[in-house]
Amino acid sequence: MGNLRNVWIGVGALAALFLWVGPALGQEKPPVSPSASSGPSGTVEPPAASPAGPPAQVMVLSLKESILLGLKNNLDIAIEGFNPKIREADVTVAKAVFDPAAFAEIFFSKSKLQNRSGLALNAVNENEDIDGAAGIRQFLPTGANYEVRYGTNRNDTNTSFLQVLNPAYTNDLTLTLTQPLLKNFGVDVNRTAIKIAQNDREISGDRLRQRVMDVITQVQTAYWELVFALEDLKVAQRSLGLAKELSQLNRARVRAGVAAPVEITQAEADVAAREAGVTVAEKQLQDAEDRLKVVLNIPAQGEWGGAILPADPARFDPVSLDLPGAIADGLQKRPDYRAAKVDLASRELNVRFTRNQLLPDLALEGSVGANGLGGNFGKANEEMVSRDFYEGSVGLVFSFPLGNRAARAEYLKAQLGRDQARVSLRSLELNITAEVREAVRRIERDAKLVEQTRAARVLAEEQLRIETKRLEAGVSTTFEVLRFQRELAVALSAEVRSLTNYNSSIANLDRARGVALEKYGMQM
Repeated sequence: MGNLRNVWIGVGALAALFLWVGPALGQEKPPVSPSASSGPSGTVEPPAASPAGPPAQVMVLSLKESILLGLKNNLDIAIEGFNPKIREADVTVAKAVFDPAAFAEIFFSKSKLQNRSGLALNAVNENEDIDGAAGIRQFLPTGANYEVRYGTNRNDTNTSFLQVLNPAYTNDLTLTLTQPLLKNFGVDVNRTAIKIAQNDREISGDRLRQRVMDVITQVQTAYWELVFALEDLKVAQRSLGLAKELSQLNRARVRAGVAAPVEITQAEADVAAREAGVTVAEKQLQDAEDRLKVVLNIPAQGEWGGAILPADPARFDPVSLDLPGAIADGLQKRPDYRAAKVDLASRELNVRFTRNQLLPDLALEGSVGANGLGGNFGKANEEMVSRDFYEGSVGLVFSFPLGNRAARAEYLKAQLGRDQARVSLRSLELNITAEVREAVRRIERDAKLVEQTRAARVLAEEQLRIETKRLEAGVSTTFEVLRFQRELAVALSAEVRSLTNYNSSIANLDRARGVALEKYGMQM
């Protein structure tokens, strides 16, 4: 009879507990046991404003908006963007070597000398000369230099009995040509500087593309870290809410006489611990915001104090992975790989040029011209145009430095530089292959972790729901419920982390393949 009476007393106490607690719980969120189908939220809410100050401005940004903002504001991209224009100017400078140049010159001279000849009537010789010339000269891609020169001379002297004309005008029109036959001969050799400058321009463009893709990846990584920080804060807040509900439940159970006061102490201690967790999560959220602001260069816009709210949640969209195709993309589309190949081509050009510089310097030099003499400028021109008076010459000029050490050293340097570029290109191929393979494995790993952490979270929610029911029925303890609450918090945080890691890994693979620009429909 005594045992039966104790059972009825226990049943009555439990009934009183449910009558007292039930309405209160019905007015709050339900219970400490979450739905098994719930998971990390698809939407995020902005952090609450501090009651002591005005509400902070919130900048809502999608992932693509963040990327565009980061590309627009990034100072490294702005700095790198000058290089293609600088290299374009270098191309113009290299081409300008073949531009023709006009020239003009005029000289005046006058002399007064004692006459040492017994034939002269005057004891003093006076002479006055005016020389003028104009023309054009040019360096040709074949290596030749030519000059067309028109000159005139006016001579006036007091010894006129010695010459028929006084003053006398002498005009001449001359073409001079120098063509190397060995060293510096040929279009390919003399256009080497232009080709290297064009390659440097292409390399600078590829480096700019690489920098842009790096920034795109940095923005995505920082964006998903902010998404994680927001969701992790929500997990901490949810965990705190569960701990507070359990504390209220234990207080009711103690008042009903079905639980010892130590149950309240345990719950309150866990509430304090969860509050500390919320504080840590809030700090991590602010840190993540600041890191994204640095990548986006937000301080330059004067919006450092505002909050950033990601508009795109972390989603799990399975992607098909083609490892051989991804490696082929990396070796075809990566700007740094293309730049390395172009650099190797430039070094090959330098080897060809320095090899040519080993040859002796043998040049064909020639000139042809017409001249005329008259008592005035017009008469001298008539004589020149008549071509009755002409002059011409042709010859070979040879030179070769003994030992030729400087040219040999330059050729050796060019060969070593080319071989070094080949090894660097091979090393880059291996690194790209390794990066792509690692990026693919990371996605595969993160995809599995998303599924595994999602399943673990569902089980943790169900375990907490069951254990909470057991506590309400008096067959469990606060310690067990708190343990399952902590396990649920860990499972929720792990699921959010796996989702954000998965999205970051996709961005990393896009960078490794060199397709980050085309993925977002961007062109340089």
